Amino acid sequence: SLIFIFLLGAACLRNSYILPKSHLLRLIPYKSEKLYLIRGMVVSSSQFKDNCTTFIFKAEELAEENLSRRCSGNIIVYLKGKVNFFYGDELFLRGNLHRPFYSRTLNRTSYRDYLANQNIYFIMRVKTDFGVLKLNVNQGLWLKRFSLQLKNKIEKVLYRQVSFIAAGILDAMILGEKRNIPYFVADMMMKSGTVHILVVSGFNVGIVSFVALLFLRLLRVPRRARFCIAIISLVIYCLMTGASNPVVRATIMGIIFIGAYLIKRDADIYNSLSLAALFILLINPRQLFDLGFELSFSSVVAIIYLYPRLKKILNIAALKNKFLLFLSEGVLVSLAAWLGTVGIIAYYFRIFSPVTILANLFVVPLATLITLSGFSMVIASLISPILAQPFALSSELLVALLLKANSALVNLPFAYLYF
Repeated sequence: SLIFIFLLGAACLRNSYILPKSHLLRLIPYKSEKLYLIRGMVVSSSQFKDNCTTFIFKAEELAEENLSRRCSGNIIVYLKGKVNFFYGDELFLRGNLHRPFYSRTLNRTSYRDYLANQNIYFIMRVKTDFGVLKLNVNQGLWLKRFSLQLKNKIEKVLYRQVSFIAAGILDAMILGEKRNIPYFVADMMMKSGTVHILVVSGFNVGIVSFVALLFLRLLRVPRRARFCIAIISLVIYCLMTGASNPVVRATIMGIIFIGAYLIKRDADIYNSLSLAALFILLINPRQLFDLGFELSFSSVVAIIYLYPRLKKILNIAALKNKFLLFLSEGVLVSLAAWLGTVGIIAYYFRIFSPVTILANLFVVPLATLITLSGFSMVIASLISPILAQPFALSSELLVALLLKANSALVNLPFAYLYF
């Protein structure tokens, strides 16, 4: 049966590389200076940076030389200037199309391969406002549209309440949006092995489910309805954060655990993790070669498998002092996650960071407090902007401590080694 599953997976992976005849990759030559007119729909939230608006566009119709034909494929669009487009907007775009560059980066993955794993094969540059014509709005899934609108409102709260750097870090830790993280911050956290805190993970999903269940319980919502609403909240949060691999994994596992409570049965952690991986790979088998997928699942598997064994070998439970017990458990969780990911990180980034275990011991609790403070600030701002001020100040302080701690750790002797 295992051989059959392996062969079925290999067939699905091979099939994912076969594009339909209507795909843009089959209709447009590799090099072309022509201007193309494409009708389609915006399938992501728009981002503005360096005087350029960027979004992902799903092509549906291609027009050239008085000929119109159906087409398919996703495109990254770069539009000069600031324009607010939202998920579900139907547009006509006129601009140049070209394939992504094939330059390899430090992590041994070319930009073209990275985009191809996201089913994106073309970049379109629209140079003037005359190259855009909006046709209709609200064409996409209403739940995803609602989730992205909610995300935009939360981002406005973050950037209004705290400084730009703090808002950029909170935006990454709460909503998974890393576009405004300064390079020096990302580079410093990569060297210390703590860059994972800038990714939305199971902890965030846990916060969302806990807050939803607690709030609904205070409102005396019936048990079955409470769990169903919590599951919907997790799906909305997953869509808000871009449905990245760690969030999808945590969301599926959260839904399974809530569903188990709903039907009063125990959930198996290994089955839940396997189901999450299967769900992601069924949608896009090429995610198997995505760095985020590999790190997300390898770290969780390592913690689940290695942590209890390390705890038993070292007999941590015999410690009488509660503080030492808590500290030791934190070290073992960090050690297990590091052992599970050190090989992958060394292969892709050519860096070995012995300081990671020590760094996570300090940085992970700080990141937890920052995430909780950020969530509290957002919730409080919905009631009154004045109530959000204490949480905004604490978020600024905690982010400053986070940056100071990382800076001190990467400056230790032999904190990290490139090879």
